[in-house]
Amino acid sequence: MEQELRLLKRFEEDSEWFHKNIDKLRKENFTGKFVAIKNKKPIASDNNLDVMIQSVEKKGENPSYLFIEFVYPEGTILLL
Repeated sequence: MEQELRLLKRFEEDSEWFHKNIDKLRKENFTGKFVAIKNKKPIASDNNLDVMIQSVEKKGENPSYLFIEFVYPEGTILLL
């Protein structure tokens, strides 16, 4: 239970970091790519989700435990 809580807390912190740093990520050429964040740092990215997940797994990480998000171009409006 304690490990699950730590994972959830890290996921929440990485999500918050991503949203606060989206402009920085865009400037660093992550626009149009899926990005995996761990400990408030991008650890893998690619415009193809499957390729990005393979990269994460090659680094010994489980993508299920990482915050993964797509970096949309600035000004993009999503209708959900």
